[in-house]
Amino acid sequence: MNHDEWLERAELYAAGALDGEELRDFDNHLARGCAECEERLEHCREALAQAAASLEPVAPPPRVKAELLRRIGAESHAANKARRLAWSWPVGVGALAAAGLVVVLSWQLIDTRKKLDDAQNKLGVLASEEAQHKEVMEFLSNPQVRIVSLAGVPPSSAGKAQLMWDPVARKGILMTAGLPQTPAEKAYELWGLAGSEAVPAGVFTVNEQGQVVFRLPKLPEAQPFDKFAVTLEPAGGVPKATGPVVLVGGL
Repeated sequence: MNHDEWLERAELYAAGALDGEELRDFDNHLARGCAECEERLEHCREALAQAAASLEPVAPPPRVKAELLRRIGAESHAANKARRLAWSWPVGVGALAAAGLVVVLSWQLIDTRKKLDDAQNKLGVLASEEAQHKEVMEFLSNPQVRIVSLAGVPPSSAGKAQLMWDPVARKGILMTAGLPQTPAEKAYELWGLAGSEAVPAGVFTVNEQGQVVFRLPKLPEAQPFDKFAVTLEPAGGVPKATGPVVLVGGL
């Protein structure tokens, strides 16, 4: 092992993050006398103490706090049975302060990681929304596409939707808003209406805001649709409409 690796271990040792064989190896290294590692330890301890003083207090959940206090108590009990080497931090108040510092720093890292994960999730949502917007704009650029507005039917009159329908390619994109969420055993089903005939056009669910961007499957060739409707059906859909109509609109 080159000496740079020993210096890296000195930083981990100062934060109490070494254990097992690595801890024993570093203790033996210090026992052989290494002024450079001892100096690095001193600098790290001073930096950690300053960092702890500058941190805003963050209260960990009770379960985490109880587990950490249990571990600190166990380590203090073990420390009373075996004396530390001369350069180790003193047992008692010093050991508890060091352990408390590691607790604070660890909890700060957990809190920071959670915030980073939240930010990444939000970026993922934005990227998905941007991709959907691009897809809609490209679809609308086709002169064959027709816009169908679907209005809510009581008692779901607050719901609404717009369907971009390509009658030549028999494809479309449905965008909804304000629809109630459905139970697990239910879903919304879109229908293309040609006179008295209703053709299944896909099954979908909505988010908490009653929204969805639903891409219709390519529908079979049939006579032109003059209306579209959405009904509430069993999950998975049905070949013939059985539930109440919640949205309807005509070309």
